[in-house]
Amino acid sequence: MFKAPVETAVLPSPKKEGLGKGTTYHSGCNPSPGRDQRLNDTPNPGPASDPPRSELSLIGLGWTTGIPKALPLLPQLTTGLRRALTDPRSFRRQIERMFDRTILSPARYALRQDGVSLDALFDGQRSISRILAGTLAGDRYEFAPGRIRTIRVNGKSRDVFSFRLTDLIVQGVVTEVIAEATRPLLSPRLYSYRPKVSGFHAVFDFAQFVRRHRKSLTDPRRRGLYVIRRDVDSYTDSIPVDPASPIWNMLFRLLGRTDGRLPSADRRIVEDVIRPLVEWKDGGPVRLIRGVPTGQPISCVLFNFYLHELDRLLEAVPGGFYARYSDDILFAHPDALTVRQAWRTIESELARLGLRLKPEKSLDLFLTPAGRSSDAWPEARGSSAVPFLGTDIEADGTIALDRVKTRSLLRDLADRAGRAARALHGQPPEVIGRTVCAVLNRALCSEAALFRQRSADILRHIVTDRSHLRHLDLLIARIVARVVTGEAGTRAFRTAPPARIRREWGLDSLVQDRNKPIRKTRRPG
Repeated sequence: MFKAPVETAVLPSPKKEGLGKGTTYHSGCNPSPGRDQRLNDTPNPGPASDPPRSELSLIGLGWTTGIPKALPLLPQLTTGLRRALTDPRSFRRQIERMFDRTILSPARYALRQDGVSLDALFDGQRSISRILAGTLAGDRYEFAPGRIRTIRVNGKSRDVFSFRLTDLIVQGVVTEVIAEATRPLLSPRLYSYRPKVSGFHAVFDFAQFVRRHRKSLTDPRRRGLYVIRRDVDSYTDSIPVDPASPIWNMLFRLLGRTDGRLPSADRRIVEDVIRPLVEWKDGGPVRLIRGVPTGQPISCVLFNFYLHELDRLLEAVPGGFYARYSDDILFAHPDALTVRQAWRTIESELARLGLRLKPEKSLDLFLTPAGRSSDAWPEARGSSAVPFLGTDIEADGTIALDRVKTRSLLRDLADRAGRAARALHGQPPEVIGRTVCAVLNRALCSEAALFRQRSADILRHIVTDRSHLRHLDLLIARIVARVVTGEAGTRAFRTAPPARIRREWGLDSLVQDRNKPIRKTRRPG
């Protein structure tokens, strides 16, 4: 697994006022018994005469939820970032969003700080928001070191960052400002992590481009598109964030005043959000020199923004098509020389930004219905379809599931059908068949959120290749016949033919459902 390089942080000596003996400290942290910083640490008790407090003790702020009589005077507002950081409404909005996102999630109960839950924080949001705004206005806020956890996503290990509640709130405010500032610079050909836009739109747009190209040439021998697919190597873990990284000039120019300068207090906050102090797995607090805090909203904003200049360069190529979904890049054009130049542009821009391509995921294709090779670019592999974002875009502009998703779909449906049939062991074949078909229909229904299969939405709304859907209909019917009759392969159709499975047992047809008229909606974005 890729390990991001780190540099050890030089931490300032903690203030000694009120420190108890035998306690170790970190910059911006609560006292804790040792090096480990936990989200649910309890604060040190005050003097014996002080009554016990149930309010949230904000780590690094030195204030409690009791509203002070007078907040510090706000400095002159020079940037949108400064206004957001000193406006209590910004923090209230983040607290409400955090509460809404986790209302049906177990994370709602895991998010705690100093023994105070997210629910309690939500109830006291007015006080907390005023405290955070006042502390940031006085440039007294200190972030605590985050923690790194390793999770597995789709069989791959991922390092994700976790932070205390108050840090998450401040990070959310900064992320919102950066996202708003970068939004006008983003290309319409960027499809990742944007409101009302998804990778499905990229697939649709490319399929439409292929159809337009096919329609513009009546002679089939002249048809053909050169397509390159590129993938940034370990994009999440390789974006440079050291002091010499291009990301800082890009952001500070964007967030700064009219002279392009960002106040030092705002610079420190932005740097702490993008390059946070973390407790490294095998040592003390460090700051990464590569990689953004995965699992936090700022990471998605930076994934989009860091390559925005490359997006603008390639989208402006006349007669071509460009799309990017985070680290996945596609460019297509009828001219081989233009596509090779786009390839060189991608490599040079990535090198300038301190990134590199993943060679094993690079594809050079010549798209034609017959999959023939090209005389103008022999190295480009002839293909009748282009794999992109879990789909295959055919040379005629239709869309099918790719092989990986198709196999995953059939395995999942076979597993569901098998469990349903075993639960009805000993029942008549008609009962088992109707039940199994009902289970599979529910799995393939895009509106059944609790039961639907991962590819249900794609099958119902994205896939347009009818021959592919007919083939899937046959394979799914064979799954039903196999679990009901116990016979493997097409021999099961002798006892349970496809017509019986559909008419008597009620198995839905993907082709028929796709052919039903649907209400057209305007393309978002």
